[in-house]
Amino acid sequence: MFRKRESGIGLIEFVMVLALIGLASLIAVPAFRGWMPDLRLKKASRDLFSNFQRAKFEAAKSNGNCTVTFGQTIGGETYGYVVFQDADNDLEYDAGERTVAMVRWSDYKNVDLDTSMGGGTGLDFPSNDDGLPCVAFGANGLPRDNAGNAGTGRVFLVNSNAKKRNVEISPAGNIKIHMP
Repeated sequence: MFRKRESGIGLIEFVMVLALIGLASLIAVPAFRGWMPDLRLKKASRDLFSNFQRAKFEAAKSNGNCTVTFGQTIGGETYGYVVFQDADNDLEYDAGERTVAMVRWSDYKNVDLDTSMGGGTGLDFPSNDDGLPCVAFGANGLPRDNAGNAGTGRVFLVNSNAKKRNVEISPAGNIKIHMP
């Protein structure tokens, strides 16, 4: 009289589910790849912001200068920027000075300095005697340059989607991320 239904899924249902998953993947993967450069740009700017803040903290903690130098070479490798305890307050990295952070721009795939800004370098900081753009934070948290003036400046970042972010330091030592 009454027939018992069989439970489970059939081959047709299984193939349909696989087809829907495949279709969703075709739509989602390209969109996800488009987001990745934007996420990396956010990460690079936030990391730079954090390392500027860290330099201020280290300067206050040690009651001395903590310097951020761009394009610094250490041990034969050139870094995007290096944060170090500047024992002799000359805004130049010397062997034996403690590094706080060493960052390569290449760690942020599809993100680089925006060389259309900052005089073609992507950086708007005065240089030290080695010719490297830099800024130092004193124990009071205020930035200074190599001449002892207020050390203001900006780092201009761009990704492969042409999105831009700037990380800025004001004369009062305020650090902010700006999205032009």
